[in-house]
Amino acid sequence: MKIDAAALKSKGFFEQVQKGVFSLRLCVSGGMVSTEFLKKAIEIAENHGNGQIHVTTRQQIEIPFIPAEKIEAVQQVLHEAAIKTFIGGPRMRSVSACFGAAVCKFGKIDTRALAQAVCDKHFGQELPAKLKIAVTGCKNNCARVEANDIGIRGANQGYILYFGGCFGHEPQIGKTIIPALPKQEDVLHALEKTLDFFTRNAAKGERLGKLLGRVGVDELKKILEQSI
Repeated sequence: MKIDAAALKSKGFFEQVQKGVFSLRLCVSGGMVSTEFLKKAIEIAENHGNGQIHVTTRQQIEIPFIPAEKIEAVQQVLHEAAIKTFIGGPRMRSVSACFGAAVCKFGKIDTRALAQAVCDKHFGQELPAKLKIAVTGCKNNCARVEANDIGIRGANQGYILYFGGCFGHEPQIGKTIIPALPKQEDVLHALEKTLDFFTRNAAKGERLGKLLGRVGVDELKKILEQSI
């Protein structure tokens, strides 16, 4: 059987080191899922994997050891349960988040509501390079927002945004370039303007931090200050 690994990757199935075996990555927005979601993940792991489930560092659920010949059956389960899979490549990734004000006594903002709103509008959006967003509820910074392309932190004055962070072999720390925003709608608008700037100016494969390092932050700062 001929395997189109690139096509499968776009549908959430990632090649393992074992030939003809894949890991399925499910999309989790804001770090929390329902028990029904977990039951389906367990069903897939037990019936089509090896009974194991892995939680990634960005709160996604991964089911390893799925043979290529079982992928079609897994896709049917996902379709019936209306479960989205993770999308890789040069696209907007799912948003990670801490508990936030809905659960944590330190939380200043509803992190999960914001994460879900961002995912609903932008998850899977085609971009020059992958783009990761994290939301944290307070200065404890459990979601480590400065290590993401765009980070959002709750504060007494609203939402503080960080731009250009990145983890990995060339880590960068995201920086604030505009004052705190008072409302969630302002954050969503700022994100939309930032993604437009990123799309228009970044080279293929160039992360947001690299772009800002190349062209400077003044243009993005000007765009955001004028539009908020």
